[in-house]
Formats: sequence, structure tokens, C-alpha cells
Amino acid sequence: MLKGYPLRDYTWKDWLALILSSAIVLQLVILLGSTFNATTYEEALEMLTSISNHAAIYGSLISLPLTLLAIYWLKIPIFNRRQIPKSEWFIVPGMTRKDWSFLTKYIPITFFLYVTGNVIMDNIFGEMEVVNQEAIESMFLDIPIWAMFLMVVIVAPITEEVLFRGLLLFRGSKLEPSWIRVIVSAILFGLVHTPTNIPSAYGYISMGLMFSYVSKHTKSIESAIVYHFLNNLFGFLSMLYFL
Repeated sequence: MLKGYPLRDYTWKDWLALILSSAIVLQLVILLGSTFNATTYEEALEMLTSISNHAAIYGSLISLPLTLLAIYWLKIPIFNRRQIPKSEWFIVPGMTRKDWSFLTKYIPITFFLYVTGNVIMDNIFGEMEVVNQEAIESMFLDIPIWAMFLMVVIVAPITEEVLFRGLLLFRGSKLEPSWIRVIVSAILFGLVHTPTNIPSAYGYISMGLMFSYVSKHTKSIESAIVYHFLNNLFGFLSMLYFL
């Protein structure tokens, strides 16, 4: 899998396997399959919150091996799309020194622009209200830290990039995605993270755009995974600090 599979058009089996193995679908399945007994509204709300938190964790953790298995079994050209030989890998399989050189400039510049944009949006429209962020923060009170780390820092960057960049951004048989796919991928990424107002929509869509462009530039999802990983690691450490 890390050597890269020959480029080809994605089939309906590829789409079905990666969508069904995604954390989004698995979390929903676990949530709908859960039952609880409560005698009061307060108890019901508390139990539903707990079930939702555990569904998010277990759905995410299960999604990673299932996603990787689907890619391996169907030989979907997601990873190392350029089929870079192992001798040219640097730190991360499928990435070269040139890719890392681009990231060292791209990440600080785009992150600064992203933060600046958030500040401007907050001043114009009011402080951002992010349901997804609040849900993650509430999980820290109900879920072990190690499980939260795996979900937020490890699993999410890989599975989300496989779905939004690997599947939606790239056309299987093409090495470089179109700008239309870059925009569509960014918008869908933002919408899935449940923005509640203009600032939060800007935050997630622009984040998706940053991940999409770095994939377009390097013709790989590995660079987007690295950026996504660093972004989530920073957010995870920030949450721990302010708890």
C-alpha cells in the first residue's frame, strides 16, 4: 500500500467501501444502534451525551483499520500516488525532501493567514460558535485522554484526508486535481464539521482549502495528513492546557 497502486478511475466499490468505513458513518451507526433507559429529561440528556461521546470515539478508532483494509483490499490509489520509491522517501512514506521544504514555508504562512482571517471574522460577525469544537471539549470530561489523543491527533487526520482529499479531491486516474475539486472538497470538509455561523463556516472551509491546496501542489494526500496532524496536535495540546 505504501508503495502506491497504479492510478485508475475509482469504482463504485471504492466509493462505497471508503464511505462506509469512514468515521462519520460508523459514528452514526453506533449512535443509532445504542439504547438507553432514563426516567427524567435530565438523565436522558446526560446519557445521550455520553453515548454520543463514546460513539464518536469508537467510530473513529474502528474507522482507521477498516479504511486501511479497504484501500489494501481494493488496491485504491490513495497513498503515494506518485509511486515514489522507498529510497526517495523522507520521514513519511510517499513524501520527498522537496515536499517537506514546501511544507516548512506553506504551513506557517497559511496558518498565520488563517488565524488573521478568524480574528477579522470575529470582529465583523461576532465570536465563532463551533458545535464540533464544543463537542470535542466535552469529551475530555467523559473519555480517557489517550483515547482522545488517538481520535483527534492520529485517526482524524488520516481518515478525513483519505475521504476528503484522497477520494473527493483526486480523480483516481489523474495525478493532479482540478481547482473545482479543490473547492468542492474544502466546502464539504467544512460542512461536515457542522459550522453554526459565518465565522465557523469560514474557519472549517478555509482549513479544508489549505489541506486541499497542499495536496494539489504536492500531488499527494500525505502532505495534507501531516498538516492536519500538526493542526490537530496544536488544538489538542491547547485543550489540555485550558482544561
